[in-house]
Amino acid sequence: MQGGEQVLDNYPVLKGNTLFRKGELVYVNKSDELRQYCDIMHKHDFIEIAYVIEGSGIHIVGGKEYKTSIGDLFIINYDIPHGFFPESKNKPAPIVYNCVFMPEFLDTSLFASYNFQDITSSFLFNSLFPEDFKPSPDLKLTGTEFSEIGELFSKMYSEYKFMQKGYCDIIRAYLIELIIKVFRLWEIKNEKGPAPKNAELIAKAIEYMKQNLDSDIKLDALALKSFMSKTYFSRLFKETTGINFSDYIQQLRIDKACNLLKSTDMKIIDIAVDSGFNDLKFFYKVFKKITGKTPGDFRKGL
Repeated sequence: MQGGEQVLDNYPVLKGNTLFRKGELVYVNKSDELRQYCDIMHKHDFIEIAYVIEGSGIHIVGGKEYKTSIGDLFIINYDIPHGFFPESKNKPAPIVYNCVFMPEFLDTSLFASYNFQDITSSFLFNSLFPEDFKPSPDLKLTGTEFSEIGELFSKMYSEYKFMQKGYCDIIRAYLIELIIKVFRLWEIKNEKGPAPKNAELIAKAIEYMKQNLDSDIKLDALALKSFMSKTYFSRLFKETTGINFSDYIQQLRIDKACNLLKSTDMKIIDIAVDSGFNDLKFFYKVFKKITGKTPGDFRKGL
């Protein structure tokens, strides 16, 4: 197994810090340059934009299969199992340009821009929740579209490969242009309406929180995942829910702990950890603040 690689749910997890050069948050390559991840399902902890430039095959995203050929573009987000495969044993897998990056690689001042928020909330943010995709999560590009997007990938690849002064800044500019152009095409081809309303975005963020309560969910990290500034996301969250982010997630965690106390014989320390509390003393403090009882008294009173 490669250094920095983990296995979850039987899928190897590719970690960004094993790909990114020191101090960087972006990596651009062709799929045949990372052969250990060709023809296998895997996950990763970064955003990947993949663009097929040669050959054809199958791309499995989550549990769905998509036939792919030259001009197909996919956005694959955090923790989504996927892989490109050949159509048959006698054929190679398609060759793909990959641009992988962390959200903070983009200029975060853009997250306060209404236009950019409209783009990311409709497009990149939605891809955090692949079950919401009604059309397939890819875009087929032909003609001028193909040449324009292909040229941007080629430029990013060249900049990354030759590392001339300021290359990361140029890649960032190309990537922003790519995101905007792809969004325009995606919106037209899928006949999407306006961007999701704020309440819908927060509802999706809350659903993400509920599914990851045992993880260390930070406000700034979730804001970045949502492609919003921390300040804007925090204000939007409170306006929508009537409660601030930290109090809301504590309530979710205590709700989960209460359910586990009711329905299982788990030890209290295990319930605390499973609910996202690594400090047992802090768990008791928050539990009593919200319920008025200690976890033990709560269980006895059932």
